[in-house]
Amino acid sequence: MKIALFAAVEEEVRKISPKVHLTGIGRENATFAMLKFMQQHQDEEFMIMNIGTAGAHTAPVGSLLRITEIVSGGRQFLPSPMLTDKLPVDVPGTTDAKLFSSDCFVSPHVYSADFLHNLTGMADCFDMESSALYTIAKHYRKPYVSFKIVSDHLDIDIATWQQRVHQLSDTICDFALSTLDLLGDHELLV
Repeated sequence: MKIALFAAVEEEVRKISPKVHLTGIGRENATFAMLKFMQQHQDEEFMIMNIGTAGAHTAPVGSLLRITEIVSGGRQFLPSPMLTDKLPVDVPGTTDAKLFSSDCFVSPHVYSADFLHNLTGMADCFDMESSALYTIAKHYRKPYVSFKIVSDHLDIDIATWQQRVHQLSDTICDFALSTLDLLGDHELLV
């Protein structure tokens, strides 16, 4: 099985960064990076595995989440959910979660209290790249799986997030490597 690992920034995956395709932060950067990758590999059979950080409103910081569904939007929610694929093996230590993917860092610094309240009823965690990666993977008919580590509770700014990413990077890298080991015979597309 061939697997292409994707993450937003090198700081999230510094220990394994040579094995990971970095998108940059946000949906536009993720779209561009994924399209460029797909142009080079579209005729190959492989799975996309997205790893990285996500904010969450209830899961403890450091929790590992298996994303089962992605809801996309900005200040409004798009109506159709995006259902992710499953790995052929169970991944211990993860909790299933629904992810909201937006153009903005999800925090009280960006969204109103009412919007955040509604949002926490629709999703368990939040990032800025997953909907773009998922959409392009599905357009090219490639399986897509995603795992996130909780970095915050929607209560920090970007500078604090960067510090948390530094603290959590080894955990997400070790998790990715152990998940790849669970899959057995595989080849990373780098």
